[in-house]
Amino acid sequence: VTCPALERPAHGAVNCSHPSVQLTWGTTCEFTCEEGFTLTGAATLQCGSSGAWDRQQPTCAAVRCEAVPRPAEGSVSCDRAPAELTAGSRCDFQCAEGFVLEGSPSTECTAQGHWSEPVPKCKAVTCPALEMPAHGAVNCSHPSVQLTWGTTCEFTCEEGFTLTGAATLQCGSSGAWDRQQPTCAVIQCEPLISPEKGSMDCSHGAGMFTYNTSCHFSCLEGWSLNGSRVLECSHSGNWSASLPTCEASDQASYISVGIAATSASLLSTASFLFWLAR
Repeated sequence: VTCPALERPAHGAVNCSHPSVQLTWGTTCEFTCEEGFTLTGAATLQCGSSGAWDRQQPTCAAVRCEAVPRPAEGSVSCDRAPAELTAGSRCDFQCAEGFVLEGSPSTECTAQGHWSEPVPKCKAVTCPALEMPAHGAVNCSHPSVQLTWGTTCEFTCEEGFTLTGAATLQCGSSGAWDRQQPTCAVIQCEPLISPEKGSMDCSHGAGMFTYNTSCHFSCLEGWSLNGSRVLECSHSGNWSASLPTCEASDQASYISVGIAATSASLLSTASFLFWLAR
């Protein structure tokens, strides 16, 4: 008794145990598939005493991987349709703006029907922490501790200090701040000098003309102050008034004129007496 010949499956092979060419009763045949294909049906067939194989001949079907899920805040792009993700198929991952890929950017369907790499995650981009400026403060918009993409931070300075640089910084999609961090510089007014024939005494010491400094002015005896006696450095960096001057007082001028007139009178009297003596 012989069984009918078996066909070699597409993308597979068959190997029978019987030494002769004829497939007689008791002959067993084993089926295998190429890499990337899996056997559908029984792997072994036996020729029965009735001349028929005990089972249906198997086939080799292409190995398929499951559809790849899209990562949160990202996308996936495969070179084949979801139903045709056979061995060798490749899928690439990308993240939305403001997110960075954590894991492999691509995965490949193996001959065993598994993906070579797990689905990566898209992690929010964060910018480095900002330092509190000396004599200032920083306030950021994002409610969480992490300074993620789009977060804006505003800088302010204490009274008596002015901001040098941008007042607002924003965290970019690359994980870097869009501008340099500003600093707080002390407010300075223009240096003052003592008026001629007078003196100046400032509250913050010589050469220190910073915010809130007050300078007091006075004149030498016989001279009067023309202008404000006290000047203060304001938050705008300007003095509260113009620098005063020292001018000769009216009393001093009167005394000078009186002395000159008296001298002239004495000289005239002396000249008259000298004329009489002659």
